[in-house]
This record gives sequence, structure tokens and C-alpha cells, in this order.
Amino acid sequence: MNIVTMKKSDYEELLALWSGFTGNTMTGADSRGDFEKFLSRNSDYCFSAFENARLVGSVMAGNDSRRGYIYHLAVDNSLQAKGTGRKLMDAAENALRDAGIEKAHLFIYTDNTAIKFYEKTGWHSRSDITVMSKVLIGDKYVGTRMEE
Repeated sequence: MNIVTMKKSDYEELLALWSGFTGNTMTGADSRGDFEKFLSRNSDYCFSAFENARLVGSVMAGNDSRRGYIYHLAVDNSLQAKGTGRKLMDAAENALRDAGIEKAHLFIYTDNTAIKFYEKTGWHSRSDITVMSKVLIGDKYVGTRMEE
């Protein structure tokens, strides 16, 4: 298993991984242009996992200089529960920590089975806050959960 900094050239393989991953919703923010813009700003915090030159996992992270945010942790079904997700999260968390980021957040649907993975790796759910969203640019959602 080789964990490397994510590259713009990984996009097509990443898109295939994310699209086939249960619990992930793709939006307009996952277009090639938006992906490249995000990666240009946050490349130090985004990682791809390769096994025998095949992309098998990813995690994207970024920060606003105060808090870190995790996006698109995905691991090929054949490698789940074998440490790939943990290695990817360690890479992203360490990169954020090295940048001086004290705390990180992630957003996950309440019915996503990955919650158990996150809890095992030290993340905790919060009941004292509510997430609110507002679409600012058109209808960029292409996933099935437009209302959220």
C-alpha cells in the first residue's frame, strides 16, 4: 500500500471510486474544475492510496486556518477493514496537525455505516450543534440527497 499526496491527474479514478462508494453523495463541487481548485488550495492535506498502481482509497481535507475539514474518505470495498482508511486518515490528520490546526470536523449522513469506523479512530458525534446549509450557486447537487 502506497499513500501519496493526491494529484489532479487522479481525478478520473477518484471519481469512479467516490461514485461507487456507499454513503457518498456527489455534487457539483465534485466537478473536475472544482476538484482542481480545491486541490490547488489544499494539496498538502489530500491523499490517495495505491496498491499495485491501482487507486484504492482517498481522503481529501482542508482548513480555514482555524479548523480542519475531512471530505471523501473512500476505500475500495476489497480493502475495507484492512487499515487503508486508518492510514489515509492518519495522513490527513497529521498534515492538518503539522499546519497547526487544533481541531477537525467532518460531515456524515446519520445512516452512514462509516460512523463506526470514525468512532473507533477517535472521532465523536456532537449533539450540541446543528449543521445548516444554503446553496449559493444554482443547483449544484447531482446526488440523491438534494434537500440536505
